[in-house]
Parts: sequence; structure tokens; C-alpha cells
Amino acid sequence: MTRILSEIVSDGTLVDNSVYQVEAGVFRAGSFGPAVEIWQGGGRKSPWTAWPLIHKAATLNTENSKLVFRLPDADYEHNTDDAFISVSGPDPLNFNLATGNLIGCVKFEGHTLRVSSRFGDEFLKYIIADADGFVELPDQGGMESGGYEWLLVYLWLVKLKKAFRLGLPKGYESRTENLTQVRGRLDPVDYFLNQERARYRCTYREHSYDNDTTQLIARTLQHLDSHDFLRESHVLNQTFQIATQGRRSTVQDLLATLPVRNPFYADYNPVITLSKQILRDELSDFGDQSETSAFFFDVSMLFEYFVRKLLKRAHVEFHEKNGRPWQIPTGLRYGHRKLIPDLVFDLNEATYVFDVKYKSFDFIYGVSREDLFQIHTYIGQIANEHNVAGCGFIYPIHESRWDEHNLEATRGMFSESIIQCGRQIPFHVVFLKVPENGNILNSNYSASFHRSFKQCTEYFIGTLLDRLTNSLNKMR
Repeated sequence: MTRILSEIVSDGTLVDNSVYQVEAGVFRAGSFGPAVEIWQGGGRKSPWTAWPLIHKAATLNTENSKLVFRLPDADYEHNTDDAFISVSGPDPLNFNLATGNLIGCVKFEGHTLRVSSRFGDEFLKYIIADADGFVELPDQGGMESGGYEWLLVYLWLVKLKKAFRLGLPKGYESRTENLTQVRGRLDPVDYFLNQERARYRCTYREHSYDNDTTQLIARTLQHLDSHDFLRESHVLNQTFQIATQGRRSTVQDLLATLPVRNPFYADYNPVITLSKQILRDELSDFGDQSETSAFFFDVSMLFEYFVRKLLKRAHVEFHEKNGRPWQIPTGLRYGHRKLIPDLVFDLNEATYVFDVKYKSFDFIYGVSREDLFQIHTYIGQIANEHNVAGCGFIYPIHESRWDEHNLEATRGMFSESIIQCGRQIPFHVVFLKVPENGNILNSNYSASFHRSFKQCTEYFIGTLLDRLTNSLNKMR
């Protein structure tokens, strides 16, 4: 089988947390993937035309690229400063390429490099919608080929629907009218000059749905009018258009919209942020003067938030992630490094410490040295203040790997003990099974994935809480 290199890197072949090898013009996924011969002809399809794009993508990461997508929301905490991809090798016929936790695309000189989720787009849709408390219907719209711009639109729509449950955001508006009864502030000069009218010129403030927030959202809905995700949202669109009475403001004025100050409508603030990004056309453009565009999404960030929400629904009491006092000295006189474990929660009057890892679990070597050192450091500090009764890691895993390693026999958990200061603490590696059909863009498969993954999450939560409770009872 022969393929063009620019097509291999753009059609979704590359997925996160994977390694690819090209040797003597033969492309493989990992060491044992099927061999694909790279077409070595000339012209625009030559492998050399894709080589600058691959190197350009390897220079971008979440710190040096102004276009990395981030949502300024404490619940969506950015996890990684890794490069989008890493590349080594002398030429497009002999190189190694590795991906990490970032998905998205880079466009450069007319070519596109895309990294997809190894669990599929339906998995991404599910964890976004479910974690935000709004489980979308599984057949809600299509995907845009070549990039992940659709993911931002989908996230925006989910957050808008969540905020819309509160009703339209209200704002105060000042009005001046001639009324038969006094309301607000009376104009005394007008009253004495026009007493025969038996009307009072008053200035008052009242709630109005026509405000900066609703105008920004209405304009964004118009901007996305042709998008597949909005085909079932005409009622939502109509509501915002009626609320703004058709009044239009300039894009510059809309981009100056301030966050909602009323805490009751706080869920609209992420919608405001995302609306501005969409209207700025920041989906994938560096700017008119640049030949490069990029859009990245940190899936590890989303997966951690998704797991936290699953546990919260199971009535687990979490410690706040921000503002924790845990820190260790760095060797400098005034230097300390903060410790921020992903999940610290209380259950049955005991404390548990877990890190959520989106990367693939290594069934040969187990948890990496760095991650093990990290969890030991967390426990050592947290145990100074709390009764730590368990710790470990949480990984997603494909259904095929679940079956391959017979995880059903252990209900998706490996449990041992670690020793801290002479005390045994249960240590767990927990797997959340992900169905295989998350890459198939078909409404029937989408519905099937939705049902299957929901069952997997319930199985995961039930197993985890049962094992933690049983371990605690044995310790007592």
C-alpha cells in the first residue's frame, strides 16, 4: 500500500499519545503497526512538501503559541506545557514522530497536520457535554474535516445550553418617559412647566433582556448559523434574536462585553469568553500576515475534569484544587514549590489522593518513575494533615486493551500497598473502559457509544468506591 505523506499526517491517522516511525520510506504506527509505503514522486505530493509542516508543528506548544485554546475557567485547568508533537530524523523518509496529550491541527504553506483523539470524536463530545452537566443527544451534528475547530463550537453550545437553563441574562436599562404616575426620578422643571398635561417626566431603571451579553450571544449564533451543531437549536437562536429586538452592535463593541456580575448568571461568563474567540475568528488563524495557523486542545485537562464530575455525582467530597497549602522547599532560601494533585477527596471520614493520567498505561513497566515519585510526594505532605487511606492513578483504556489484558478479572483495578513512614497505604491503578466505536461518524454508532460509555462510567465509579470502602474497612 502506497500513500502520500501529506495525506497521512492530515487525515486523522495520527492520534494522541502515540509513536510513529518512518524508515527507508516506510511508515509504521509503533514498532508493530502495518507498513505503509510513502509515495516518493515529485511535485506537490512529494514527501518533501510536508517536511516543513512537520518541523513547524514540532516547534509549537501550549506556552509559545498564542493560539493554543484555553478556557479561563478554574475547572478546566491546563495540565501540560509539552510540544504538540516531537520529531527526530534527517528527512521525510527517515524520522520518528511522537504525539502527547494535545489534539488539534497545524496548517502551514497549504498543508495540514492533524492529531486526533485515540478514543475518537464521540468520546470528546461525551466528556465535554457530560462534565458540564448537559449530556448532548448522541446525533447532534457533524465534524469539520481537517481540524478541531468544531470542538470549540461544540463546547460553546454545551455551555450556552447549560447557562440558558437559568433564563436569559437580565441587565438594567435607564429609560426616560412621560408617565401618569411617578416612577423613579421625577424631572421637577418639566413638571412645573407642563402641569396641564397631568403627566410626569420620569427617569427610571428596569430589567431588560437587550444587553451586551445577549447581543454578543445573538451575534455569535448568527455567525454560526450554517454550522451543523446548530441545526436543532433554532428555538435558542430565535429567543436571543427576539431578546435583542434585532439591534446590532459592531464587533468591536461586542468584544468589549464585560463578564456578568450577577452571580446567578455566572454560567454565562464562559459563554462570553468563547463567543469572543469565535467572533475573532480565533478558531485557527494566527492573523492575516501569517502563513501558519493552529488549534490545540488539552484532552488531559478535559478528562481530569470529567472524572472529577463523575465522583462528585457519587457524593464524594472534594478538597478545593486551588489555594491548597501543600508545598515543599526547593533549596532556595525563600523558594517553595506548590503541590497540586488532581484529585483529593474525602470518603467515609478518610482522605484519598489520585492523579488522573490521560496517557496510555504501560503494561510492561507500569506507572512511570516520575509519576510514582510524584504521588509519594503528595502523600507525604497531605498525610501531615489528613488520614490518607488510599492513593493511586486513573487511566482511560480502550475496550480492546481491556479485553487483551483481562481487566474484567480485577474489575479494572490493580491494588497493592505502599509504605510511608512505616504505615501501609492502599495503592490503586484504576481503568475507565472506553468503547471502540468512538471514531465512527454515524448516528446509530453514536447512540451505541453513548449508551455503552455511560455503562462504563457507572461500572468505573461503582468499582472504585466499593474497593476504597473495602480497603478502609480492612485497615480499621
